Amino acid sequence: MIEWIADVMPLAAAATDDPGLLSSLFYKFALAARIALGIGLVIFVHELGHFVAAKTFGVKCEKFYVGFDVPLRLGPIKFPRTLGKFRYGETEYGIGVIPLGGYVKMLGQDDDPRKQEEEAKRIQVEGEDDAEAETPTFDPRSFPAKPVWQRMIIISAGVIMNVITGVLFAALAFGYGVEYNPAVIGAVTPGGPAWQAGIEPGGKVISVGSWSDQEMHFLEMRKEILTRGLEQPTAPIALGVSYADGDKNFSLTTQASPLQKEARLIGIAIPNSPFLGNNPGAIPNSAAAGVFTEKDAGAEILSFNGTKINPDSNVPVTPLLHQLYTHPSEPLSLKLRQTNGDLLTVTVPAQKSKSLGFRYAIGPVIALVKDGPAEQAGMQVGDIIQSIDGNADLGAYALAETLVGINQPIKVMVQRGDEESLEEIALTIKPSDSPQTLSPTSSILGEIAVNSVGFAYKPLPVITSIPGSDAEAEESAEQPEDSLQVGDELRWISLDAETAKSLIPEDGDERIAALLQQLVERWEISDTMPLNNLRDLIQLLPEGTKLTAAARRGEDDLVIKSEIQVVSDELFMFDRGLLLGQRQAVQKATSVTMALSLGMREGVRRFNDVVRFLKMIPQGQIKLRHVGGPLEIVNIAKNEAEKGFSRQLMFLTMLSMNLAILNFLPIPALDGGHMVFLIYELVAGKRANETLEFRLTVAGLLALLTLMAVVFANDILRYL
Repeated sequence: MIEWIADVMPLAAAATDDPGLLSSLFYKFALAARIALGIGLVIFVHELGHFVAAKTFGVKCEKFYVGFDVPLRLGPIKFPRTLGKFRYGETEYGIGVIPLGGYVKMLGQDDDPRKQEEEAKRIQVEGEDDAEAETPTFDPRSFPAKPVWQRMIIISAGVIMNVITGVLFAALAFGYGVEYNPAVIGAVTPGGPAWQAGIEPGGKVISVGSWSDQEMHFLEMRKEILTRGLEQPTAPIALGVSYADGDKNFSLTTQASPLQKEARLIGIAIPNSPFLGNNPGAIPNSAAAGVFTEKDAGAEILSFNGTKINPDSNVPVTPLLHQLYTHPSEPLSLKLRQTNGDLLTVTVPAQKSKSLGFRYAIGPVIALVKDGPAEQAGMQVGDIIQSIDGNADLGAYALAETLVGINQPIKVMVQRGDEESLEEIALTIKPSDSPQTLSPTSSILGEIAVNSVGFAYKPLPVITSIPGSDAEAEESAEQPEDSLQVGDELRWISLDAETAKSLIPEDGDERIAALLQQLVERWEISDTMPLNNLRDLIQLLPEGTKLTAAARRGEDDLVIKSEIQVVSDELFMFDRGLLLGQRQAVQKATSVTMALSLGMREGVRRFNDVVRFLKMIPQGQIKLRHVGGPLEIVNIAKNEAEKGFSRQLMFLTMLSMNLAILNFLPIPALDGGHMVFLIYELVAGKRANETLEFRLTVAGLLALLTLMAVVFANDILRYL
């Protein structure tokens, strides 16, 4: 089964002992505390910057809060404003109940426009000449009494602190050691841009556009490709890849994701490691699930079919995966070393596929590998395959199974042109030795492609034959009106809710339940719900499971609904449910200088990411619905904290740069808005008109509240 099933079935780490309720609660409490401390620390250092700068210039600081201590009331019930507070000297320190930021309350300065007039009167010093003075005299320890340049330093100090600590967070993470997925090409998605460009597994990506890094992280590479694809969807992206025989340069045009059109992809997969996954390395109801036990979770694969795995290669499992995907009808013998050190050999049998009882039509060729075997043979996009070596009785999936094992030249008959200029052309394709490290059916757009022949086609949901039926008998006998026939085009498949409920394992596995729910809600065959994924999903159902199918028949678009059932097929599955871990590496600084250098580089990248993101919003390249708010920040913080201390520190670097830039946007009520007013005062030699400043501050607050409502709504909708 392909990766999309694994993606919706997150595997938790296997445990040999029940940790118990108390241990579980302690872990959750400790995790929540780490998340709160991490986010709170970023807010704290921002406010600390303002506080230290203000104190340096003699400004009285009346409050220092992480969180906001606003009054909360529900009818007659009055909630506490703080989680705790204390006074030291002239300043009150505390933690507010609203965890959406923090503030330093300086004498004479208040972000609430309703209190500006009251605050201005509070800091005025009465004197003999005040009645005749044009400008009032302020308390020398108040914020407005300080020179403009000092106020500018105070206002910008929070942002400066976030930038500095952001770099330090990253430096500390690299000093500790950052675990990451190397930007090594584990596989190329069949039919995708990288596949069409002829990029092969095993190469190490060293540059994307103008950005280069010999130790590039896969996540960073993917983020750069995504961002460039959003900025300029039709512009080619330059990709530099290092192979054992030298560096190669490619120019790729990104492809829109069927699930999210704004997301741009090139079709490169993270490399797998020679270790089984952790639960226990197999998809339920698969051939592999019948072989592996919990003791095999995390086991290292030492060899397959007697061939040793080379752990020093860029992608050690390339030969293993090539064997798996090009010999679907043969058993696969694996020698394992379990986590306890025990050695054993297991055999994963071939996995006969299940089907709905149909063969599907072969669609036109939709992509070719540049200078690949098919293109060199003269094949063109749009050609329709008629036969392979004289065999014309091939469905879309039987064709893929036939092609993967071929290593000799094949004769392909194709149909080309339209009705007026239709012609049949014979081609001879000489297969290459390009490794097949993904199933030929694993494309997110639903294509089928075999690397060694270099062409991709799409399976069409049109029934071309019904295996096991007698064609002559079918023609002579009257068929029930609701019986599906050759030529019908499937539109959707659905599973009865009660049947789905009965198929959920006794342990209530939510992963299986989520997949079955997709069938209950009706699987509409489309680009977002392709036939390939439906075929993989069927493998989770027992033979005899009844479903409802709807198909279109004839030119009149007659819709036929029919009851069908899952049956055994003579074809084999490329995937046998084998799940491998992702290859990981650790980037660790060997000196303080190196740690600071890596931290600076990380900080600059995160800073630039935020700037690029903000530029794309007004240009419509990123929709406002994609912007996350506080709930999404906490969710990301949780995910990163679960991955370890270094990953949490890297997240705090990203959060610090976000907070620094967003706070310095020229919006009244934010630090950037205050800076705009101060720049005006510095240039004009006088303060901005108080009425205008008041109105702009109100407008800024309303804009911020509106934005906050939008991002909160986005957060809530993500989890509905």
